[in-house]
Amino acid sequence: MKMRISIWGDYACPYCYIGETYLQKAIKELGVEDKIEYDLNAFQIDLDAPKSTNNTNAALLAYEKAMPLSKANAAYDHAKVLGKEAGLTINEATAYNTNTMDAHRMVQWAKATYHDSKLTASLADDLFYAYFTENKELADHEVLLEIAKKNSLDLNEVKKLLESNDYQDVVMQEEADLQSRGIQSIPYFIIAGQQFDGVQDVSTFKTAIGAALGMKPGEFLNF
Repeated sequence: MKMRISIWGDYACPYCYIGETYLQKAIKELGVEDKIEYDLNAFQIDLDAPKSTNNTNAALLAYEKAMPLSKANAAYDHAKVLGKEAGLTINEATAYNTNTMDAHRMVQWAKATYHDSKLTASLADDLFYAYFTENKELADHEVLLEIAKKNSLDLNEVKKLLESNDYQDVVMQEEADLQSRGIQSIPYFIIAGQQFDGVQDVSTFKTAIGAALGMKPGEFLNF
């Protein structure tokens, strides 16, 4: 029986991208990919984000806070630096804050349809990359279909899904589940009953996973 690791996050959240990258790295370094069930759950940062926009995150921040665009751009430097440390290119300032509901619906549909946690992880990685590195709009169905195709999903079924409201209730329930725990921030992880709020380093994840799987300390601790 596989050990379930539950994660709540949003594809427009840079810290979710970093946190999940460190989690996947820990799993790979432990060599336990086949022992893990990757249970990805939805939590939208901005429920009211539009389907499309011409404004970047930095431009919106500059407008909302009445600050120079250069200062608004600099506000995203922290996530950019943390991302670089994780081997990621995070261009949050120049990304477009569009609604992530359809992206979440596609992932939850794929999770329920294929029962393949590696596929779920791959979809998440591609959505993060599309948003933060390529600055594509995650509410754009063509972008989502491109990612679906890359991951060998049934494109006809994905098109039907995106044209409907299917799995919206699943996404909303997962968000409600997290809020019922009194958690207001993401990423959020549950590993064998242990709860982790925010970005954790690889060592922390390795210790939690290794101990839960009954591995010897020397197999997961860095001496």
